Amino acid sequence: MHVRSSREASGWLRGHREWWVALVLFVASNAFVWGVGKAVPWELGTDHGKTADFCRWDCVWFQSVVDDGYDFEPGRQGIRVNWVDFPLFPLSAAPLKYVLHLSSALALIVASKCTLYASILCFLLMVREELNSTYDYLMAGSLVAFNPYVIYAHVGYSEPLYFALAALAFFLLKQNRWISSGIAGGFLSATRMVGCLFALSYLIACLGRVRRGGGKSDDALTIFLGLLLCPAGVALYMLYLYHHAGDALGFLHAQVGWHREMGNPFVVLAHSLREHGWVKYWALTAGVGLVASGWLFLRREPGMAAFLAGAVLIPLCADTMCMPRYVWWQPPFLYAIFSVLKRGPLWHPLYFWLAGGVASVVIILWFSISGFVI
Repeated sequence: MHVRSSREASGWLRGHREWWVALVLFVASNAFVWGVGKAVPWELGTDHGKTADFCRWDCVWFQSVVDDGYDFEPGRQGIRVNWVDFPLFPLSAAPLKYVLHLSSALALIVASKCTLYASILCFLLMVREELNSTYDYLMAGSLVAFNPYVIYAHVGYSEPLYFALAALAFFLLKQNRWISSGIAGGFLSATRMVGCLFALSYLIACLGRVRRGGGKSDDALTIFLGLLLCPAGVALYMLYLYHHAGDALGFLHAQVGWHREMGNPFVVLAHSLREHGWVKYWALTAGVGLVASGWLFLRREPGMAAFLAGAVLIPLCADTMCMPRYVWWQPPFLYAIFSVLKRGPLWHPLYFWLAGGVASVVIILWFSISGFVI
């Protein structure tokens, strides 16, 4: 009886590796950020002792949405308004504030931490076909849990929610679950503006299916409905902004408050590469993202390649600021890294040593006045 129970437990662990591996790495990631965060008072002399202290920069803008809703017109801080912060993430934090009575800052941080678990789990599902052992699962999941910019999963930002939904959408798309994939894409487009790009990946998958001659004719309506669902989130947000503030494209027009004007992304990239300091670093990060997109295209993953290229080029039309988190919190980018690391196991210690080092520095800089992280 004992042997049978052991076998059943072992079988359950093998059959549900995504769930328990994601949980182990989620706990480890929280311990890592908490441990490094304890060094902040030593290095910067700041009074950092509460979880809510991590809510800074964009988290404060999400906090304004949770507390007061969206602005009716420019004027909260000069001409800056919170329309650029898409609604799904603050909506996910609202129950934690109004039901559990957490502060809005703490509610946002808890919401982002919870979706870190979903991020790890959904990424493991996305790459599951290429995972052969528990080590593979741990290695792939660690790319998310110990992302060099993992700080954004612990500070009340929308990055982990966006990542989880994007990875889930790609997983469902690989399974030809068109409606489910479209629903995930719809939620994704309500999280960040570039989430709309999943409609392009969805369309590429549809064209590939037609080219291969697969599927039944009666699937056409299902596929088309799934495609229509992909931009549903941003469409509803635009409708809301139109009735709320009279500007359906307010999230675009509000970019002027951050002194961002649209231009040629390649001109912006070339100009930034001639700069010095962090501007050049941000530009190099954008270049790495575009190279990864090319790598995915060569690996015959055109949907992921197009999604990643668009997610880099759209913000690059304005500037290179925030580019590290835009690149590192993209499932296709981490998939590209995963595919490279799979080719050379000896590179794994070096990669995670570098990733951990960068993550530690970023956590400490989070509490400084440096423009390195915002």
